[in-house]
Amino acid sequence: MQFNKNKTVSIHQWYPFVEGYSKEFIESILNEIEYIPESVLEPFSGSGTTALELQFKNISCISFEVSPFMHLLSSVKLYNNYNVDTFNAFLFNLKDTLANLPRRVSNIRNIEKVPFGRTILKSDSLKKWNFHDESLDGILDVKYAISLVDDIAYRDLFRIALASILLEVSNVFRNGKCLSYKKDWQTRKILNRKDVHNLFLLKVENVIKNDIKLLEDLSHTTRINNYDQLHFGDVRTNILEVEDNSIDLIITSPPYLNSRDYTDIYMLELKVLDLVKNYDELNNLRKNTLRSHVQVKHGELCDLDIPTLQEYFTKISEKKVLLWNNDLLNMIRGYFLDMDHLFKQFKRVMQPEKYIYFNVANSAYFEEEVKVDIIISEIAIRHGFKLVEIRKARNLKSSSQQSEAIKSLRESVIIFKS
Repeated sequence: MQFNKNKTVSIHQWYPFVEGYSKEFIESILNEIEYIPESVLEPFSGSGTTALELQFKNISCISFEVSPFMHLLSSVKLYNNYNVDTFNAFLFNLKDTLANLPRRVSNIRNIEKVPFGRTILKSDSLKKWNFHDESLDGILDVKYAISLVDDIAYRDLFRIALASILLEVSNVFRNGKCLSYKKDWQTRKILNRKDVHNLFLLKVENVIKNDIKLLEDLSHTTRINNYDQLHFGDVRTNILEVEDNSIDLIITSPPYLNSRDYTDIYMLELKVLDLVKNYDELNNLRKNTLRSHVQVKHGELCDLDIPTLQEYFTKISEKKVLLWNNDLLNMIRGYFLDMDHLFKQFKRVMQPEKYIYFNVANSAYFEEEVKVDIIISEIAIRHGFKLVEIRKARNLKSSSQQSEAIKSLRESVIIFKS
C-alpha cells in the first residue's frame, strides 16, 4: 500500500507521490480476481498508478482527477507517443537555453513572472518565505526554457521534471498535512541559478531519459491508450457521464478522512507551474475536492442513517466539552455523504458479479475512532453491494492529538462484489 516501492520503478519514479500505492497492488488484484477486466474505473487518479499499470497490460481504464497538478502528472505518465529522437532534440535545446540564459538575461523576472502568493519570496512583512531569491530565479530560468518547447506533450513532461525538484530547492518540506520549514532553511547553502539548472537536468537525464526509450518500445505493443480516458474535474459530477453497466472492476484509494487538504500539500507545484493563478482559483479547487478537510465551509449537513456512523455521533455527543469544532463534524458528515453518492453511482455503472477494491484508513476525532472501513461497507451494502472482505493492510499512527486515547488506526482494502 506504499508508493515507496515505486521510487525506482520506470515511469512511476518521475515524481515521488507519497500518498499513492505501489504497482504491486494493481498486480495482486489482477492475479486475485477470476476474470480479465475489460473496463476499469479509477475515480481518484492521483499519480496515475492504476491507469498506467493497466495500460501496460492492455486493459482500458477510465480515471478522474480534480487536482490540476495530479491530472498533469497522470497525463504525462499515460502519454504513450513519446519519441527518443524528439525528446533528445528538445533536451539539447533546453540545455543550450539554460547555459546561455544567465549571460543573456540578468533579471529573469522581466520575462518570467513570479508565481502568485505572499509567501513565495522574502519581503519585509514576512518572517519566513518559500524560496530564496537565487533559487527562485533558477526555477524561473527553467520555466522559461520549458516554455520554448513547442510540443505540449514534451513541455508538460519537462514541467513534471521541474515539479519533482521544487521541494529540494525550496525552504520547506512535506510534513504530513502541510508544508513545514526545514530546520536549517535560513542558514543552509543557498542554491544559485546554475545549481537549480543542474538539478533539473540531472532529473531529466538520469531518471526520465531512459524511460522514454522504454515507452517508445512499449508503444509498438500496447493497444490501449488510457491517456484519452483520463478526465479532469470533480468525480462526484463527472462520474454521471460513465455509461450504465459499463465497468467490470473499480480500483481506487480516495482521500482519507484525515483533514488533509492536498491543495495545501502540493501548493508549491500548483503555484510554480501556474496551475492556480490566484486565490479565487485556489478556493474553487478546494470546493471541488472530496469533503475530507475543513478548508471549505459547507454549512450544516445531515447525518447519514448508517448504524456505525450514528454510533460514533452518539459517543461524541456525550463529550460536550469537545464539540467546539463543528467544522470537523461537518467534514465527517460530508465525507460519508460523498461516499454515499459515489457508491450509488458505482452500482449504476458496474456490471453484475464484479469487484471493487477500495483502499481507506480509519480516523480519530474527539478521542473516538471513526471506523471508516466499516461505515463505507455499510453504505455499499445499502446500495446493493456484497461485502467480500475488509482486509487489513497495516496500522497507521494516530495524530498526536488523539494518540493518548487511540494508539493506531487500521488501513484497509475493502473488497465488494456487485
